[in-house]
Amino acid sequence: MQQDAIERAIRRVGMPLLAIVAALVVGAILVATLGQSPLAAASTVIQAGFSCTPGHCNLGGTLALASPIIFCALGAVVSLRTGLFSIGQEGQYALGGLAGAVAGYSIAAPAGVAPVIALAASAAMGAAWGIIPALLKVFLGVNELIITIVLNAIAGLLLDFLVNYPLRAEASTVGYTPVVNEEARLPVFDVSTKFGLAFVLAVVAVILVSFFLNRTTAGYEQRMSGEAPLFARYSGMSSTASVLRAGLLGGALAGLGGGVQVLGTNYRVMEGFSDGTGFTGLTAAILGGTTAIGAGLLGILYAGITVGAVNGLQIVLGVPREIGSTVLALMIVFIAAQAPLLTRWERWLDRRRANKLIDAGAGVAPPPGRGPGSAAA
Repeated sequence: MQQDAIERAIRRVGMPLLAIVAALVVGAILVATLGQSPLAAASTVIQAGFSCTPGHCNLGGTLALASPIIFCALGAVVSLRTGLFSIGQEGQYALGGLAGAVAGYSIAAPAGVAPVIALAASAAMGAAWGIIPALLKVFLGVNELIITIVLNAIAGLLLDFLVNYPLRAEASTVGYTPVVNEEARLPVFDVSTKFGLAFVLAVVAVILVSFFLNRTTAGYEQRMSGEAPLFARYSGMSSTASVLRAGLLGGALAGLGGGVQVLGTNYRVMEGFSDGTGFTGLTAAILGGTTAIGAGLLGILYAGITVGAVNGLQIVLGVPREIGSTVLALMIVFIAAQAPLLTRWERWLDRRRANKLIDAGAGVAPPPGRGPGSAAA
């Protein structure tokens, strides 16, 4: 049992860590080809993305950027752990942010109530968009990967249409919604970086999702539906309910990611708001081993590399910030290579176990009366 637990830990934690290290090594090689020291570049990225000084805290900017990524990552964790292979976090994030913006500028409410209403609108919109692939999977057997890809495209086009025409604030070269009311904005602790309550809400969400998946009956059913569907079925668990619940909850979390981005940072939705945050959250969820805590930590790491690449590599060292984007993309590539690597790893473990059993059997003395001369006797 202990050996199995160690092997599971290696699969869930070790392989993503190996992917991260491999991507960072390739990034270091790219930096070296530009004539810069990889160690100096790494130090600059860390300082620009994770350091704090008395006058300015770069970490605040990283945590502010990480907030929507973490929410999208949590939405992906809930879906993936249930066996709903949804990659629709981008569309849920975009429309959730739009719903939060509309509620934020159109509903007059006190300061303590307005953000709650706007975030509820974001969660509801994300859940409504997230339940679509779940319904199609459960009742029509439609592949959720295909549906969520299409829904992401529809969400991006729909958002651009709405902010350019019916929800457009004023004539301009780029469409955008009116600014949300002051009462609907989330409090910020550092005005220069926009670090504020949004990140606190993201941390609370990590704790709640982790508790839900690991400490509740419904969470256990979610996990069993994804990890052992036959066991869940024969145990009387409803896979239909689990998939629908995953669509609703995962979509709501990704929608909240758009909501906190609008209410805590942007204060309006512009054309092109669908900028890849949902896909970044999905990657953080996979790299984090599809655990809530791992997804949260990887969301912070992703944000830190992004901020460090812009404020550190490009501004300080003159290294193109695309190096940071390349490292993040390579993490995805190496994660995609995990499946065949894990298959080979498991085959090697199986052969090793079989050889141990054979060796152990060869060293066991035959029972009395069954020796080589027992038949003659």
